[in-house]
Amino acid sequence: MNPICRQFALLALLLSAAWVSTAQAEDEFTAACAAILRGDYETGRAELARLQQRGIKAPDAERVTNWLERYREAFSRREQMKRATFDWNVQKAQQALADGQLYFALSFAAQAASYATDEEAFSSQPWVRELTAKVEEEAARLEEAQRWTRVHSYYVLLKRLHPKNKDYERRRQQAERVARLELLYKNKKELERRIQDVNKDLLRNAIRLIHKNYYREPDFQTMAAGALDNLMALASTAKLHEFLHGLGNPVTRTAFVDGLKQLRETLPAEDEYDYRELLKLYNRVSFLNAETVELPEALLVVEFLEGALRELDEYTSVIWPVDAPDFDKMMIGGFEGVGIQLNIDERTGRLKVVTPLEDSPALEAGVQPDDLIIEVNGQSTKGWSTEDAVRNIMGPAGTEVTLTMFRPSTGERLTFRLKRRNIVLKTVRGVHRLPDDPQKWNYILDEESGIAYIRVTGFHPETQDELIKALRAAEQQGMRALILDLRHNPGGLLDVAVQTVSTFVSKGEVVSTGGRYEPRTSIPVSQEPYHVDVPVVVLVNEGSASASEILAGAFQDHHRAIVLGERTFGKGSVQRVMPLGNKARLKLTTALYYLPSGRSPYKDAETDVGGITPDVEVKLTPKEFRQVLKRETESYVIHNEAAAQSQPSPEEREKALEALKDEGTSQDEEPPLLSDEQIKALEGDPVQPPQTDAQLDTALLLLRVKLASNIPWPQQLAARIEPAAVAP
Repeated sequence: MNPICRQFALLALLLSAAWVSTAQAEDEFTAACAAILRGDYETGRAELARLQQRGIKAPDAERVTNWLERYREAFSRREQMKRATFDWNVQKAQQALADGQLYFALSFAAQAASYATDEEAFSSQPWVRELTAKVEEEAARLEEAQRWTRVHSYYVLLKRLHPKNKDYERRRQQAERVARLELLYKNKKELERRIQDVNKDLLRNAIRLIHKNYYREPDFQTMAAGALDNLMALASTAKLHEFLHGLGNPVTRTAFVDGLKQLRETLPAEDEYDYRELLKLYNRVSFLNAETVELPEALLVVEFLEGALRELDEYTSVIWPVDAPDFDKMMIGGFEGVGIQLNIDERTGRLKVVTPLEDSPALEAGVQPDDLIIEVNGQSTKGWSTEDAVRNIMGPAGTEVTLTMFRPSTGERLTFRLKRRNIVLKTVRGVHRLPDDPQKWNYILDEESGIAYIRVTGFHPETQDELIKALRAAEQQGMRALILDLRHNPGGLLDVAVQTVSTFVSKGEVVSTGGRYEPRTSIPVSQEPYHVDVPVVVLVNEGSASASEILAGAFQDHHRAIVLGERTFGKGSVQRVMPLGNKARLKLTTALYYLPSGRSPYKDAETDVGGITPDVEVKLTPKEFRQVLKRETESYVIHNEAAAQSQPSPEEREKALEALKDEGTSQDEEPPLLSDEQIKALEGDPVQPPQTDAQLDTALLLLRVKLASNIPWPQQLAARIEPAAVAP
């Protein structure tokens, strides 16, 4: 072979070796990325390390290695935080127990349980058993004294400490039943409002509709027991004794309760118990009532039916005549009011503005986040719930309402006279509002990789249009992949959820429904898809319910997205709203939802099985969850700040807030279970969580790796991912 030929042969051999080396590097890099996307971080890390040791350079290998290392470091910090938080709460609980502060100790112990690596081992520790025994004694004493709100608080924490103890849950429900009645019927005016336009025909109609339409054969015997239990709880409601003389008289009250107990004892002897027997039971109760306490028949109807329906499922309920207008407003995804998102201020117990809403009278008038609403039309809001606020602040468009506010940041008392109008709730959000236009969003979470973030808070009539606009804006901002956040999204309109699935899925079934008498009905993709190929991760948690679960489950079954987070709520049932008369309606579970694979998200109360299990499970601790909620709220808040003329000193601000807290407080009110100092101590955990969102960070890692490796994911890879906890 001549020299020139030998040179060409050598060059060809070198090029061939380089090509083989490059191809091998790409294959090994792809295998490492595939392991990471399956949640097998150790294998992915080891494969990347081997590439580096052998000096083989693969495109993006260094970036993927850096992303994975940062994720591992964050995971390590989370584990350290969990251990330190557990130790701190245990130490505080043991100290409070030694000091004889039972509820304080129980509060710390319940917090510790959320961070225990082994819940059963923790709840079996000697000091926890000692605390539990003493708390049980105190709860029994409070129950004897009929201090039901406190009893309920004790059993809520006992259940957190011993999550598998069914007796604690039963006692919690019993206490909740009476505490709820005390809250509902706090005075005669509230009682008369609740039972307005109620009659016996509503009860008859409701029970017959349940017999004909419930999604499975109703257990009328269990419903009967629930009805009687609820009436016995009604008789134990001390507030009612003050203005219902029959219950206030110990002789007639005892006769009524004894009669209810006798009726309760006869229930197990019945061989067959259908809807007719339940109606007969009501007639017996009505006769007993007439012979003893003489409660208003409307009250008897309301609480008999409330107790019976509680035993069916948590979604079947009666919309009583007085509540019908508010129910209608909730169903349309908008309302007539002034546009304020509210909650209760922990410090003062007053109504607090979370944020004024977009396109609202409150925003235009200058209402600010953290303003406290102290009067509505001259009436003090001391002791108001958010339901009281809704009832008094909302009203017909064009009418006016006057709100008196206290602004903690300036110490001012301000009066806003606002004209109500129709408010349309916005349900689609991004990463943060644009500084030059706070009613628009930035949707890009990772500019380098082009990963967008869109949060959907509910499925309302305008949601699909909002989502399409958000996707178009995200495209203009550089979207190459998407994180769709459905955490604590309670659902909404089914057809809107179907439209959302259809935005990303080109064909096939989205969901089907079927019940005892309702035939199986399939609902397919409803329109041409807007985004077929963009990689998607869907974030869910236990607050994701109903339509959110349908969307997440359909994405799983079509292998369209990776679902990441925690198991969803399990609200996989269909409710139909049926008229009862006198404006009342029955919201009745008539069918279940079924996903394309045939499974249902519905969670059975007895087996606790249901919901959507994520492909990749990442659980947040309570403090991480609170941090995520805080960040989401802050991103949503519209700051509407005017320059303050003067700022109060910290001492003046503290004094003003204490005055609001004490204003209108009755000397007869029972002191809280925890003092302000104890609450501060419970919240004084020195162990701060990392300023990250572990679920969002995991989604980012997966999408970054997907984009860097160009693996055919999620459509193909999703089918091979087994649900597993993420642990690098």
